[in-house]
Amino acid sequence: MDYKKISAGLTFLMTDKRITIVHGVLKSLGISPHRDDYDDFVQEGSIIFAQAYADYFSNAENNTDNERDLMCFAYQRMRWRLLDHLRRQQLESLLFTYSLDNEENESNYDVLLADTQASHPFTHLENSDFLGYLYHHSALNQQRYLVAKLNHHLSDRQIAKEYGVTRAAVSYWRRGVITRAHQLRAKMKGEF
Repeated sequence: MDYKKISAGLTFLMTDKRITIVHGVLKSLGISPHRDDYDDFVQEGSIIFAQAYADYFSNAENNTDNERDLMCFAYQRMRWRLLDHLRRQQLESLLFTYSLDNEENESNYDVLLADTQASHPFTHLENSDFLGYLYHHSALNQQRYLVAKLNHHLSDRQIAKEYGVTRAAVSYWRRGVITRAHQLRAKMKGEF
C-alpha cells in the first residue's frame, strides 16, 4: 500500500467539497446524520475513499484528467465496503442483542429481532441465511429449540411442555445453540 497516495487521496477528498461523496454514500445506505455513529461512518468512508484513490492511480491506464471515473470508482468501493460493515454489524446485533440465554427477552422477542436500520430486503435474507446455517450445523434437540423459539415464539417452559422434557433439558439445548452460534460466528469472522 502506497501511503503517499493514500495521503494524497485524503487531501484530494478534503478539497473542493469532495467530502460530499462520502455523505452521499451514507445517505444511499440509509445512514442518517442523527445516528450516534455517523461521524465514525464518515471517517471510515474517508479512509475507504483514500484507499480507492491509491488503487485507482496504481493502475497505469488511469490518469488524473478524468475525475468523474475516479469518483464513480470510489463511490462504488465505499458503498460496498460500508455495506459489508453494516451487514457484519447487523449480524453481531442479531447474535448478541437477542441472547437466547436471557429469559427476560422472551416478552420482547419480536421487538428485539426487528432491525429498524435494515433498509435493504436482502439484509433480512442474510440473517435468515445465518439462522439456516446455524440450524443445519446444530444437533437435533438444538434444532428443535431453534424452531420452537424462532418460529413458534415459545418460552422455555412451553418448549419443555411441548417436547415432554424438563426445563433443565431445554436449558441444555439453549446453551448448545449459543455455543454453536459463537463457534460459527468465530469461523465467519476468520473468513473476513
